[in-house]
Amino acid sequence: MNDVEFACEQRFACTPEQDNEYSRWAGVKAQLRPHHFRAKAVKGPLAKWWSMPDSAVCDKCNHTSHTRVCPSCHNELPRTIDTDEQIIVALVGTRGSGKSTYIGVLIHEMIKHMFLPFGGTFQLYGDEDQRQYRDRFERSLYIDHTPIPQTQRHVTTGSGRGKDDRPILGMLKMQSGGMMKKMKIQTLVFFDSAGEDWVDQTALNVVANYLEHAAGIIFLIDPLANANVLGRIGDMSKVAGSIGANDTDNDSLQAEVLVRAANCIRVGKGLKENQKIDIPVAVAFSKLDALEENNMLPRGSQITKPSPHVQFRHFDDNDRLAVDGEMRGLLSSWGEADFLAVLDQNFSHTSCFAFSALGRQPENGMIQPPAPRRIEDAMLWILHERGIL
Repeated sequence: MNDVEFACEQRFACTPEQDNEYSRWAGVKAQLRPHHFRAKAVKGPLAKWWSMPDSAVCDKCNHTSHTRVCPSCHNELPRTIDTDEQIIVALVGTRGSGKSTYIGVLIHEMIKHMFLPFGGTFQLYGDEDQRQYRDRFERSLYIDHTPIPQTQRHVTTGSGRGKDDRPILGMLKMQSGGMMKKMKIQTLVFFDSAGEDWVDQTALNVVANYLEHAAGIIFLIDPLANANVLGRIGDMSKVAGSIGANDTDNDSLQAEVLVRAANCIRVGKGLKENQKIDIPVAVAFSKLDALEENNMLPRGSQITKPSPHVQFRHFDDNDRLAVDGEMRGLLSSWGEADFLAVLDQNFSHTSCFAFSALGRQPENGMIQPPAPRRIEDAMLWILHERGIL
């Protein structure tokens, strides 16, 4: 904790210098960035190795800085890193399951209105998090109206990871009800991995760090990768742009990727093979609109009804149970009973969901402004399981 470094906030009084740590992490040539330094060590009975200093005096210009950075990569740390709870939400899935579109629309909904009925707000942390969200998600979805490009692999043959691999951090503030209103703050960390990362052991060693410490895992599945589902699509031209529809080999990888994820967690936590993992896992089916348009859902389906959680200002577990049962029935009818077995054998807290991030399929390479349906359900369930909602 006390190994934290600080970035000088005086851009004119303190000359920028080459930042080898950040450049090594980002995989770029050395760049000029603010001077970094550590707080002076405190000796004697006041020394606390488990605490993190909140400010330090620059050893060059003598100005006080409150900008804390990671000593390994020099990324700015959340302001409340030593006081709030960090909740890592890991997104897992094969190529084309829609993870980037999901996280782009979900964060937009979280910022705009998702937590307001619960007495909460959500904001991205700093300039870098806002830039990441704007460049990787918002520009495509809400400005250019084009599908998001495929996520790049987190481990490549290049010299660095690339700064666009950085997880996105946000601050969730929840105010309790009653006479003594208290503000509780959580740091939400969103980690979006490329589908190819789950079939390469070197890449798995990187993403395993996030899985091991995750508060919840959202496992995305593209139903169009299933041959049984694809065979019932009436107009194939409407799903021609779907990676899953053009690569049904992804269907056979679902259970394999789930096993790989479970193995990563077991190794990190030192669990035996017969011990279930207690991290909540939400299995979320993307492209709900395609299922509904092709009459693949039962009459009176709970999935087609509006999500009740935000509307009624509390998490409705009865709705969650109904959706879970319906999706498990569909999975079995699609020949995915083996996936359900693997899921329940490895994890103790699981639930199935369905959503549409865009609300409709892209046409001619363009998308309409996102009109998501039930995109909030999986995230709210994880927060509910963690006692936050």
